[in-house]
Amino acid sequence: MGPVAIRNQYSHLYGSAKLPVIEEIFYSELEMHPSHRQDLARILSTSTDIWQATEIHDLDLFQSMSEGQEYSYSRPLQGAAKTLTVQKYGRGFSVSDELIKDGKFNLIGDMARKLAKSAKESQEINFMSLFNNGFSGGTETTADGVTIFNSAHTLPSGGTFRNVLSTPADLSVTSLEQMLQDFETQFVGDSGIIYNPAPKILLVNPSNKRKALELIGSDLKADTADNNMNSFKQEGLRVISSPHLTDSDAWFMLAAPSEHGLRVVVREALNTESKSEFDTDSMKFKAKYREVIGATVAYGVFGSAGN
Repeated sequence: MGPVAIRNQYSHLYGSAKLPVIEEIFYSELEMHPSHRQDLARILSTSTDIWQATEIHDLDLFQSMSEGQEYSYSRPLQGAAKTLTVQKYGRGFSVSDELIKDGKFNLIGDMARKLAKSAKESQEINFMSLFNNGFSGGTETTADGVTIFNSAHTLPSGGTFRNVLSTPADLSVTSLEQMLQDFETQFVGDSGIIYNPAPKILLVNPSNKRKALELIGSDLKADTADNNMNSFKQEGLRVISSPHLTDSDAWFMLAAPSEHGLRVVVREALNTESKSEFDTDSMKFKAKYREVIGATVAYGVFGSAGN
């Protein structure tokens, strides 16, 4: 009796009809690599090759009024502005006609999986550069022209505020308490308004993940012999650990994406293309996307570079 499974019974894996199968493998692999940036950034779309954000001054605080007194009307003034330019990213692979015809589909499928993983890693690494290069001396800036995590963010009115600890410190009970206090008091606007976004995420390197979980998840206060209630647990912080944070001591606190200025602006979502080459008897498969990552304002994010 001849073999039950023979090549011509699986013709969809070969010839031009194989391409949808490779795409399915690619997108299935993508689903196996969850993205942290989905939780950390506000993801927007644009229909052009640039994306612009413009601030306005805060309005003055309300004043007391006597009966019959006319209202004072504020004229909003433009503040800092920032333009982000979309960048194209891509990668591909090609395989010979002989490789396909000789049934080496496992190799081709593995290439598609590796390409998908490369795409997801590229997006994650690029986004985490906002944190890795966001301290003094780095390249990632907000609309006021200083680095994202800075002690001297400038306001259009001439005032300043900070979104770093006054003294850099490793993650601990003391430093976490200080950052939570700062989160409530340091985000000051032009007219003296204090923005009070709720902290939602504690972002750490994997070397700090267990420490962070103990600090915010224990019933009793961590790192002390006292049986104090752990007030950090009431904050409802979520720990996210990323291996793409290059400084093991650095750690960050973020509000919900709608309340801070970290942006992923997508012009063209990740997609694939494939075709057969007549002259070379080869098949080409590629993936690409167009987007830009950047920061507009420093409100709602706080950081410490550690010791």
